[in-house]
Amino acid sequence: METPVKNLVDAVELTSDDALLPLFECVVNSIISLKQSNVKKEERKILIQIFRGKPLGELGFENIGIISNIKITDNGTGFNDKNYKSFNTPLSQLHKENFGCKGLGRFTWLAAFQKIHIRSNYFEHNKWKYREFKFDTDDEIYDVTEKDSDLKKNETIVELINCNNPEILDKTAIDVKFIAYEIMRHCFIFYLNGDLPIIELLDENMGDPEIVNKLYNIFARKRERSFSIKNNEFKIYIMRTIKEGNRRHNYIHYCANSRVVGRKKKLNRINSLFSYPLTEEGQEYYLDIYVVSEFLNKNIYSSRNVFKIPSEPPENENFLIDKGFIISFQDIEKQLSATLEELFDTHAKETRDKNIEEIKQYIVSKAPRYRSLLRNKEYFNTIPYGLSDEKKEEHLYKIAFDARKKVEDKIGKFISEKKIDKNSIESIKNDIKIKTAYDSDSLADYIFKRKGTIDLFDRYLEADEKGEYKLESDLHNLIFPMGFTIDDVDYDMHNLWLIDERFATYKYIASDKPLSSISQKKSKIEPDLILADESPQPPQIFDNRLSYGITSGGEINSLVIFEFKRPGETAHQKGKKDYRWEFSDLIGKYFDDFLYSSDKKDHKGKSLRIDTMTPKFGYVILDVIPRELEDFNIGRGWGKTPFGSFFKMWGNLNLHIEVLTFSKLIEFAKMRHNPFFDKLFAV
Repeated sequence: METPVKNLVDAVELTSDDALLPLFECVVNSIISLKQSNVKKEERKILIQIFRGKPLGELGFENIGIISNIKITDNGTGFNDKNYKSFNTPLSQLHKENFGCKGLGRFTWLAAFQKIHIRSNYFEHNKWKYREFKFDTDDEIYDVTEKDSDLKKNETIVELINCNNPEILDKTAIDVKFIAYEIMRHCFIFYLNGDLPIIELLDENMGDPEIVNKLYNIFARKRERSFSIKNNEFKIYIMRTIKEGNRRHNYIHYCANSRVVGRKKKLNRINSLFSYPLTEEGQEYYLDIYVVSEFLNKNIYSSRNVFKIPSEPPENENFLIDKGFIISFQDIEKQLSATLEELFDTHAKETRDKNIEEIKQYIVSKAPRYRSLLRNKEYFNTIPYGLSDEKKEEHLYKIAFDARKKVEDKIGKFISEKKIDKNSIESIKNDIKIKTAYDSDSLADYIFKRKGTIDLFDRYLEADEKGEYKLESDLHNLIFPMGFTIDDVDYDMHNLWLIDERFATYKYIASDKPLSSISQKKSKIEPDLILADESPQPPQIFDNRLSYGITSGGEINSLVIFEFKRPGETAHQKGKKDYRWEFSDLIGKYFDDFLYSSDKKDHKGKSLRIDTMTPKFGYVILDVIPRELEDFNIGRGWGKTPFGSFFKMWGNLNLHIEVLTFSKLIEFAKMRHNPFFDKLFAV
């Protein structure tokens, strides 16, 4: 029974991660050939030559072409009769026992390249011989030449011609230094066992070759360890590399049949204790962990680029046994993690302490809502190391939620069971204390956000380097978004508390809305901010399901209107300095439009009851109040408070207007909050 080469090649599935796999297979074959030979170890050599096509700058490294051909030359045993027969035999068992070869590497070559050209000079039966042939999927082995040779040395050349697999083609446009590093990594076990020949890598566009062996100088052989899982022995080689360049991780490399299989794995994905470089005698370094085992040798696919071992145990434990996979990668990595943690116990402790300190600093400086967790650092032992702030937030939220829910459930159980005795009372007292701490966290977070708003408002009032100020709209939006009503904006989205805490209770708030859009009064004027409160009688006028008033319906109980003026300017100037105007000129027109209208209805057509006795409050907020403007208004009945603001009352209209500067506004807000800030940020 014959198996066509094409069928075997089609069974090889290369991914974008396998761009160098055909080269690796050639290199390993050369190493095995050299191990079989009588050539002295110091004279064993492999030369790799890279030939490239046109550059693909947009897809690979700049000005680096894709690989077209690769030529590998070694001085091993060569294609003698035994090795040539094995080459002609798919799934050959010749080197399986000693070297773990499955007889399929050459089909990986054809999965990537159009054809293979092999020339081999070797010594057999007491004479030098030469064998040459070509190999592809259509003609299989052809153009065979066999003869005696005048060349008195071992030399085998394997040439991979015309890389044409679209899955890997673009990925071959990589720097020769990177290729050398990957060969070093792939052949690391041969290096550890002392079986690695000299490997030189020469790019057609370079002068001097890269010596792969020199790359091993960056490693220091730290130590070796073994562990057992279900009667299967695993050995780990632990190497360390001095921290330099762009490297940021410790890595695990799984090996089978004396070579690295697949991509390296970040160690911190298995154990976050190893999220940082290790330190020894003041020098930082990273780990490379190489894992070898007969179990790994037996459970690798024929393509040798991936294992058949499942990532984690399936729900049906018998499945593993039925398939012969009595161990999963999760089992291996759990034991590997414990071994490394024990071996590097000092590093593990330092990392835990460092992580706890980072989390504490995050809570204190950015997330006071979790302050109660600071009382028990055991909470933080469950949080992985080296996380971004976003990931820290995710873990802290879950911890706080679970802890809060646990306490609330206990309190709820106490209330529902009505079991009251000395022990239960003492227990519930402690639970209430804990719940109070969690509730104070929420308040701390809210105060923390308020401080950020005050700081931002302060910055808005400062001129930039060009002497330009923020627009009136910027400050307006910070207090309450322009063009919105309380229907559109949640309580947390506006900052009316900057002006007065009481305004949070008003049932209707509108910002920069024409009066005609919030009532049926025909008017184009737009007050900066209008607030309406309602009394408990009669039926509701402003139907606001998102309002925050303490009543649910009734006539307008009070009306508040704000006017803001841009920082850096004095209102009403219009290019000239004329201070003969009253503060009320900026805001009185809005009250007039509400008062002196024959058809006062809200935006839904219901009658709107606002009259002369409805309490009305006006606030004008300016950047500066020149002395001349101050004197003019005081001369017309305006009073000045001890706090630097101005006011005037019209008793017959039940109208009160207050005028203050932005700086006074932020000063008052700070004064109200300073006791909370002092307490919160003292930690």
